[in-house]
Amino acid sequence: MRSRSRPPVIAALDPSRPDSGAAALGLLLARATGARLILASAYPEHDEGMRTEALQRVEAARVLALQRAGGAIEVSSTVIADDGATAAAIHRLARLEDAALIVVGSSARGRFGRVLPGAVTDRLLHRAPCAVAVATAGFSAVALRLIGVAFLDRPDGWAALTYGSDLARAAGAHVRVVTVREPMDWTFSGPLDPAQHAAAARARDEAAERTLRSGAAAVPRTRWSGGEVLTGRPHDALAAASEELDLLVCGARGYGPVRTLLLGSVSHALVREAACPVLVVPLAGREPLAVRADAGRASVA
Repeated sequence: MRSRSRPPVIAALDPSRPDSGAAALGLLLARATGARLILASAYPEHDEGMRTEALQRVEAARVLALQRAGGAIEVSSTVIADDGATAAAIHRLARLEDAALIVVGSSARGRFGRVLPGAVTDRLLHRAPCAVAVATAGFSAVALRLIGVAFLDRPDGWAALTYGSDLARAAGAHVRVVTVREPMDWTFSGPLDPAQHAAAARARDEAAERTLRSGAAAVPRTRWSGGEVLTGRPHDALAAASEELDLLVCGARGYGPVRTLLLGSVSHALVREAACPVLVVPLAGREPLAVRADAGRASVA
């Protein structure tokens, strides 16, 4: 029977891979928020050998998580059969448990050591019923110290900022707000004379600074760790900024007809290229995570 405690964090583990990044990030976020942690793995339906392997994987992860949690949170494990659609099976579990967050791992490192999600991770990111976090390969951090928020003055940007600020307060971390000033499109700027071009560039600079100030004003002073206007293509600029972060929070494009998480082009590219874990926040609905009051206890022993 499902617990009536706070909505859980589900860490989806791949029984065929030894990487424990998803479990480590799931534990870190569950401890920060006081959520239950469910370690889950899917196996091919009617394949008893894979079921046994999945059971062994999640049980070993559960024992390790319990040791690291030190009794601070509830940790459980489960395996679920899939009919060839692993992501859909994890989504069903998230709906059944009314999960606050799904945490998945990356399949490998791409060029420059950045995250390269595999096919299952890609599918998990699409149409998830809640927020999704993607751990970098080998993630093992024991605390969140600096959380970056990719901010735009629109609903998905405010959702990310609220989430990142609440999580920082719970984890005893600080927030860095970043917004991106994209280069002017040549199809727009090409016909402009030098004076018009300069005026347009100045207007874009001023708009980006206003956006940054707006986001900065919403972050508690005790959690503030600066802000920056980045220049370039959004996913490239944010990926470069992620080198200094423990977690990067960004907004989703919104909910579709069935109120599921839909990734926009920037967030989709970002989870492939960022150097730190990326957490994609739903646009609407209840709070993605129930942040506990006793902040500053997110470290894992």
